[in-house]
Amino acid sequence: MIQILILTIVHINGLQMEDKVSYLPPFNMSDQNFSIFSGYLSITNNNQSFHYVFVQSQLNNLDINVPLVLWLNGGPGCSSMIGFLQEIGPFVFMNEDDESLQFNEYSWNRVAHLLFLESPSGVGFSHNPLNITFNDQQTADDNLKIIQEFYSSYPEYQKNPLWLAGESYGGAYIPLLAEKIKKFNDLEVAVINLKGMMIGNGVTNLTHLPISQLIYQKEHQLLPPTFDITGCEKNVTSEECENINYDAWKITKRINPYDIYGYCYYEENEMEDELQWIQQMKQFMMIHNNNIVNVTNHDLGVPCVQIDNIQNYLNDVKIKRYLHVDENIEWFMCTKQQNKQFKYVSDPPIVMKVLQELLDFNIYTILLYNGDADSVVPWIDTLRSLQKLNVSITEEWRPYYVKNNQLGGYTQGYLNKLRFVTVRGAGHMVPQNDRITAFYLFNQTLNEETF
Repeated sequence: MIQILILTIVHINGLQMEDKVSYLPPFNMSDQNFSIFSGYLSITNNNQSFHYVFVQSQLNNLDINVPLVLWLNGGPGCSSMIGFLQEIGPFVFMNEDDESLQFNEYSWNRVAHLLFLESPSGVGFSHNPLNITFNDQQTADDNLKIIQEFYSSYPEYQKNPLWLAGESYGGAYIPLLAEKIKKFNDLEVAVINLKGMMIGNGVTNLTHLPISQLIYQKEHQLLPPTFDITGCEKNVTSEECENINYDAWKITKRINPYDIYGYCYYEENEMEDELQWIQQMKQFMMIHNNNIVNVTNHDLGVPCVQIDNIQNYLNDVKIKRYLHVDENIEWFMCTKQQNKQFKYVSDPPIVMKVLQELLDFNIYTILLYNGDADSVVPWIDTLRSLQKLNVSITEEWRPYYVKNNQLGGYTQGYLNKLRFVTVRGAGHMVPQNDRITAFYLFNQTLNEETF
């Protein structure tokens, strides 16, 4: 028994050392008080392998009370390397035009360990060799297995409090994963120490998202006062509603839907093909029929978003070697069909059902936050979802303050450890648009302190 234990420890330490990142240009990791690990975690029964980046906390690495945060970007089909290199990681491209990484003063690893996962497989540097068509339940099952694989490789973190965090379609990924963890804990001897979840601008109920987008656009004068949206108010999945959305996109096509006060990057030739623009917006604004969303590829790109700096950085062969990833994979922010097949079928009604179950358990802290300058998943859509849940308001809307007592936004409290927060002036990616407020919300939630 002792011999087996020793061999296991040697194997585990070998895995960690193999994935340890020595250099992330322009930063030499020997100069930092924390380590970064990057490589692959695999699910052996179907040959999927998932790229992960693990960032140790700047706090005491041996303290089991330091939280571990799993971060998932959305899409479906978009890479969590965006969260790592643009939002909450220790080294980020501060601005969309930056050519070099900079130290992030408000990195979430100041107070927690961070685990970034490129999921589902087929996203980013992850491998999907069997050309699997994913759905919400399959993704949650795979993510649970990957968490278990992470603990097998890094057992010293298994007792640390676990938090699930992410944004956008993470609003589906995260609750379903939390439900899987709860069921796993009920059945298994080994328990995953899940404490809560934080979801930014999360897709939770696609059945009313298109009408929420239109209402938001009208309220913010992105559409003229005479623009008629009654067809969508009557039936959000009707052909009439789809035509209304098309007309709205023609008007707003040079407004960044993810940050309505931000800059819209575009190529003139992209704008000339109106049909292509409409197809692009339909996919990224999550318009659907019969409550099903089919994502087959992201060939048309992400509207108004410029990520050339991250894409060039991650596709540099030297960077790939530093990150221990497959050099033959071309990295994209959101998976492109010419890079690899990626197929995903969403099942929107299931998310609200699971959210209700998680609230009924009353054991997890849940923070839902929305940048109020996002028109893709506007804050009013998250509020509509909350109004459909069976949960009582315990604290009416009130302001909270950050940054030298400046208004950060508004918050409302609910029973069963649920809180909703808006972030003033931030778009779809709150930790990128407002790093100070995002870190404040994160830290206060981890410590169960009021805003």
